[in-house]
Amino acid sequence: MYLHRLDLRAIGPYPDLVSIDFAALAASGVFLLEGPTGSGKSTIIDAVVFALYGGLAGAEASDDRLHSQHADPAVEPFVELVFETGAGVYRLRRTPQYHRPKQRGTGTVKQQASAQLFRLAGPGDAIGEPMSSRIPEIAIEVARIVGLDKAQFLQTVVLPQGEFARFLRSPGEERRKLLQSLFGTEVYDRTADELAARRRAVLAEVEGADAAVRDALARFAQAAGADDPDEAAVPETVAALRATADAAESERADATRAAAAAAAHEQSVTGRAVAAERRTALLARRAELDAGADAVAAARARVASSERAGRVAVVADGLDAARARADRARASTDALRSQHGLTADHDALTRRRTAVTDCLAAVRHRVDLEAAVPGRRRSIADAVARGALLAERLVELDATLDARPAERARIVEDARAAAALAAGSEAARLEVDRVRVLRAELVARAGSERRVHGAEQAVAAARTTAHELVRAEQHLRERRIAGLAGELGAALQPGDPCPVCGATEHPVVATPQDDHPTADAIEAAAERARRAERSLADAATTLALERAELDRLTDALGDTDDETVDALAAAADAAVAAAHAAAVRVRELEQQRATHDDTTRSLERQRNDVDAERAVLAAAVTSDTERLDQDTAAVALAVDRVTEHLGTAPETLGRGVEALDALVGRLDAVVEADVRAASAAADVDERAAEVDRVLSAQGFDDVASARADVLDQATAGALRAEVARADQARAVVDAGLAEPAVVAAADDDPQTLDLDGARAARDATAAAAEATVRAATSALDRAVASERCAVDLATAVRARDDTSARSRAVVRLADVAAGVASANPTGITLGTYVLMRRFEDVVAAANDRLRAMLAGRFTLETSDERESGSRSRRTGLALAVHDQTTDTVRDPRSLSGGETFTVSLCLALGLADVVQAEAGGVSLGTLFVDEGFGTLDPETLDDVIGQLSRLTAGGRQVGIVSHVEELKQRIPERIAVRRTADGGSRVTTTV
Repeated sequence: MYLHRLDLRAIGPYPDLVSIDFAALAASGVFLLEGPTGSGKSTIIDAVVFALYGGLAGAEASDDRLHSQHADPAVEPFVELVFETGAGVYRLRRTPQYHRPKQRGTGTVKQQASAQLFRLAGPGDAIGEPMSSRIPEIAIEVARIVGLDKAQFLQTVVLPQGEFARFLRSPGEERRKLLQSLFGTEVYDRTADELAARRRAVLAEVEGADAAVRDALARFAQAAGADDPDEAAVPETVAALRATADAAESERADATRAAAAAAAHEQSVTGRAVAAERRTALLARRAELDAGADAVAAARARVASSERAGRVAVVADGLDAARARADRARASTDALRSQHGLTADHDALTRRRTAVTDCLAAVRHRVDLEAAVPGRRRSIADAVARGALLAERLVELDATLDARPAERARIVEDARAAAALAAGSEAARLEVDRVRVLRAELVARAGSERRVHGAEQAVAAARTTAHELVRAEQHLRERRIAGLAGELGAALQPGDPCPVCGATEHPVVATPQDDHPTADAIEAAAERARRAERSLADAATTLALERAELDRLTDALGDTDDETVDALAAAADAAVAAAHAAAVRVRELEQQRATHDDTTRSLERQRNDVDAERAVLAAAVTSDTERLDQDTAAVALAVDRVTEHLGTAPETLGRGVEALDALVGRLDAVVEADVRAASAAADVDERAAEVDRVLSAQGFDDVASARADVLDQATAGALRAEVARADQARAVVDAGLAEPAVVAAADDDPQTLDLDGARAARDATAAAAEATVRAATSALDRAVASERCAVDLATAVRARDDTSARSRAVVRLADVAAGVASANPTGITLGTYVLMRRFEDVVAAANDRLRAMLAGRFTLETSDERESGSRSRRTGLALAVHDQTTDTVRDPRSLSGGETFTVSLCLALGLADVVQAEAGGVSLGTLFVDEGFGTLDPETLDDVIGQLSRLTAGGRQVGIVSHVEELKQRIPERIAVRRTADGGSRVTTTV
């Protein structure tokens, strides 16, 4: 992960906007974040961590330190960070929870924290694509994008005060969690968990298979009727049950055949006895029928004669009806001829009707033509008037279209002029941005002048204070030198040699004055003088930085002042407004041009439609006039034809057609009456001939004798019923005597048929067969059930054996992965084993740097044993320090402050190297080291700076957070943090 830019306002000691370009600072790889203690260096780190994770870097830090106490309470505090990972470039903006003044009234109101995440096309993208504005969703996205949670980020990217050596001193279990998340080895723990789950599953399958075998064996025992059978005895039991079932089935078949034979014999005896009785009854009935045969024959003859006479009577009745109809038809025809005055014969009337009908067919369709003539004349007149109007409209449209091109040319020219003016919008916007930058630099120059003035006063005050304190120190030293004899005299004892002359006698011993300065007082004065000189140096550094910033702003602005900027801003705003108005005018003119073109096309369509309609109307008037003349002549001819048939000319063709229709009706009525009369006469002749044929065929001389033999309906019905009953009875008797059983009964003697004995034999054999069927069914059911259960048992046994064989490999593999002692004596789990290999790479990378520091005294070593004091069952990630000087292995917690810092730094850098080298691992492009350098001597500091510089070869950014004076001379790129007179802090970047 690489940091590009950090912006913050009203955060910690920074009341104003602070912008830090990390990309420019890290161009050489290493940059310094320096400033006095408590000035706000760690707040920069806290701002980075807060932007990403919504919390602070230090574990003991309070969120209350986020909102600046030096800023206006109404100013919104925020932190905005632009960073880049393998997933892309992102901008994250967060505001902490704070209290702002109420908009109405007094007091404050709590403003809740907020966050916004954007995906950027590049570091310079000022807009970006919004991804989320919900804090929980952003937390998930940041963890996915960065690949680290807050704790991991603080261990590998930002190492804050007090937590630098946490990874070195943390127990193995905490190292395992961090390494697992960094290297993405959770898959191995999930693999072990999956193997454990499968181990439980296969053990459950084995237990289930055993239970299935026990259940199948119990079902077999129940089916076979055995107590506690053994698996080995199952085949013998099944064979014995099958043999018993086969024997019972043989007995059942024999008994069934005997019962069937007895039943068949009983049915045969019963049938023969019934047939003999039936034959006797049928013979008696036939004798009765023979006795009444003569009476039945007489009735049958009477019925036949009546039926023949009836056929003659029906035909004679039809002849009488036909003669009556012929008489009525002749009378009707005579009446119609007299009514219509038609005396011609039938053929003449038929010819006249045909001629009239042909005339109607030729002229009837012209009746509608005659009726439409007035309307058609009016339509032609209307069409002529419409054509004149269309011609006038066509002239108007041609004139309008001729004027359209000139109007369109004017609109196009106006749009071209407006577009030329609007083309300068980008240049005008850039000029506005340039003026805005100039105004901001003017404000910054004024602030820089105030800060330079304040820094000069601070330097003067610090110089005065330093000079006074140095003079005070010199005065004390001079006084001490002047009163040194008294100090020496006060220290002499009788008999001691004088430290000046060596004499042992001291006649006049000097005594110190009451206000003689002591060595402690002089040392305290010297310390005050040194502090004053350091303060003077800090003030001078601040002054130099402020003057450099002021010089930069002065060079950038030149002689530009507020009036110049105001004039430039007014001109730029006017240019932007003019370009904007021109752009609006361009859009309006484009709309006018489009509307003008649409209107022109509409007018052209109207002109074409009017011209086409005028041409169509002219052609239609000509053709309609010609057709009207032709139709009028045809109607006149039709009237002449109608007059020929009527004798007088009708008023109109329609009235003439109506008169002809009436004439055809009268002719049709007379002709049809003639046809009916002729048809009735022919029908009489045909029926008379038919009567003669029927009399001859039925054997009668005349119709009267035939009518005499016709029986009434009741008598005929009674005779037919009597004959039918006799015939049916005769047929029943003959059919019964022809039955095979009745025919065979003629040879049987009823005394020899033993029906009771046959029934007794049937019942006895049926009872015996039923008993054998029950026994055979029971034996077969038991044999089949036992065989089925035996098959189920064999299947369950095979499944148990297969499951047991398959489970052994799974159980062993799961035990090895879980570190079970019986399968894995080392007790190292699969996930820990993988992390051990990664951890060895981390330690090796740390030792590569550690050998170049502290004179190569220390190296790190890993161990498979549990760490002292750890109650975790996991092993393999213990860490120890090998002291090469004493050849002893030490606990990391026994190192001194400087040693702990150096070893921890090497371990953190080694961890970053290995993580970055891992395919798919987290790329750690930026590293912050917060404090700890003050514990190092110059030689060790050189080694540490060298190791940090080596990191930049791979493009990594290293930021050192420290107030150590020597680092300012070593690292030119820096972020300087200084306190202001009002208690806040400000930031100056040197690249």
